[in-house]
Formats: sequence, structure tokens, C-alpha cells
Amino acid sequence: MKKLPALFLLVLLFLCVETWAGITLSAVTQPGKGAVTLQWNMINYPGSTAYTLFKSNDGVTWKVSAANPVFRNYTSSTILAYRDNFSDEKKLYYRVKVYDTNANIVDISNTAVVDNPVKYDVVDRPSDKRDAEPAPVTGNRNVWQMYPVPVNDILNLVYRGKDRIRGVINIVIQNATGKTVTRFRAASNNKQIQVPVSNLHAGQYYITIQVMQEVQMHERFIKQ
Repeated sequence: MKKLPALFLLVLLFLCVETWAGITLSAVTQPGKGAVTLQWNMINYPGSTAYTLFKSNDGVTWKVSAANPVFRNYTSSTILAYRDNFSDEKKLYYRVKVYDTNANIVDISNTAVVDNPVKYDVVDRPSDKRDAEPAPVTGNRNVWQMYPVPVNDILNLVYRGKDRIRGVINIVIQNATGKTVTRFRAASNNKQIQVPVSNLHAGQYYITIQVMQEVQMHERFIKQ
């Protein structure tokens, strides 16, 4: 039996990884506006697929929020978006399922947890002794990696710290004048976060990541 060339095996491995690259669902809100913009990528799949976006008030019971019944040959470079509005919910949960023409689920995204930017405020958080005193701003500073810079569409944030993230991840983007243009919250189990920035004008911005009143990153980036 002939051995397959090493180059062929490497190419085959790359194609498999590329084919099954997972879905990443991100959510962006703006301060004082009861709406959320959801964005996710599709996947490479040897056939036509469709998607369903699910929404939940408690992370347990789910209902369909949006769906595309038309099957298409999507790829991982396909970026889809959906805008949803809060009513009286303090928090909403979202996830995307992709299925093939035989109704088989071929991929499921992460669960995006979004706080209502109108109703949610720091003073509304449950009392916790750990929140009573401000945490130092130097202990875990710069444990996040940001790429690419400059950026066009998606800003990737990757947590490189050794310690467990102990609270909601608060992300704020400000323009060069200090005005907040994007505010985003993510659950503590998110160590890889994608923040859509395609709606921002070209220029210089500052991004701050804060957890439990501790600033873990404050860096400048350029939007092309």
C-alpha cells in the first residue's frame, strides 16, 4: 500500500479544518437604545444549508427569532446580521443553528448573552461583597490580545490570562474625542469575542475591557 505524500495530508487536514470552522455569534448594543445587532458567520459545507436564529429569555426555553428557509451554498466568509429589539427583558440569549437539506443540524453557534442597554445598569446588579470595593486596575491589565490592527470589519479579542474571568465582560469603544460609540457585554465564559466594527467610520478609536470594576485592557486601534 502506497503512503500518501505528506503535502497531500497537510492539504487534506487544512481542508477539513476549513470545512468545519464553527459559527461565532456576536452581539452589539448601544447605550440607551433597547436594540441589539447580532452578527455571525456561516460555515463551509459540501452542500446547501440554511439557518435559524433562536432567542430565549432564560437560556432554557428557546423560540425562533429569525430563519431563512432558502437553502444556499454558504461559506465561512459569509457574514449575516439581524437586528432585534428588547421589550421588558433584562437579558436575552441568542444562538444560531445551521442545518442541511435533510434537516440535519450541522453546526450550532455559541450562546450570546445580551443585557438590555436601557434597563441594565451597574446599580441593578445583585449585591455582592466582591463588588463593594473597586478592584485594582493593574493586576490583570493587558491580558487580552486584540487583532487585526488596523481592522476593517471584525475586531477579535482573545483572553490570555491564567485566572478565571469572574464577572461580566464589559467592552467600550470610544472615538478620538472620547465619545462612546459602542458598548458590548459578554458572559464570563467568553474567552474569544468578535466585535463588529464595520459600522464605524475610518479613524482612531480606543477600546476598554473591564471586569468587576477592573480595567483589563485599554488600547488604541485604527478602523480602516
